[in-house]
Amino acid sequence: MLEAGDKLPKLTLSDDEGEKVSTYDLAGEYLVLYFYPKDDTSGCTSEAEQFRDLMPKFKRKKVAIVGVSRDSVASHQKFKEKYDLNFPLLADTESKLCNAMGVIVEKNMYGKKSMGIQRSTFLVDAKGKILKVWPKVSVTDHAADVLAAIP
Repeated sequence: MLEAGDKLPKLTLSDDEGEKVSTYDLAGEYLVLYFYPKDDTSGCTSEAEQFRDLMPKFKRKKVAIVGVSRDSVASHQKFKEKYDLNFPLLADTESKLCNAMGVIVEKNMYGKKSMGIQRSTFLVDAKGKILKVWPKVSVTDHAADVLAAIP
């Protein structure tokens, strides 16, 4: 997994509108790039709603929020609409950004092993430098923790 001090990989993915977006086009003064396993699941929905609800406070600090999962553009559109999400979601269907950031890990669910996204968040500055990393995120109060860490 990338760490504080590393550079954000420069990759292009589709956003929830199907538009091509470079990771370097995302940042304002700061970028919160959070990786989550699956659209419209309980933990992922709770995390997204927290970021949605705190968006005015993030905006005051000039922070852009972007969610990333391996779901499709169509899945992101439904998820975003259903929960009135007010930030972009990137469709990393080929795991390019997930692999570059190091968030794909082996998971063990009821004895069945698979590769999946480890819920993780990265705070990135305007020059693409990673300032802070939250690996193995616990959803409870996560967005508030991220907000508190931004200068």
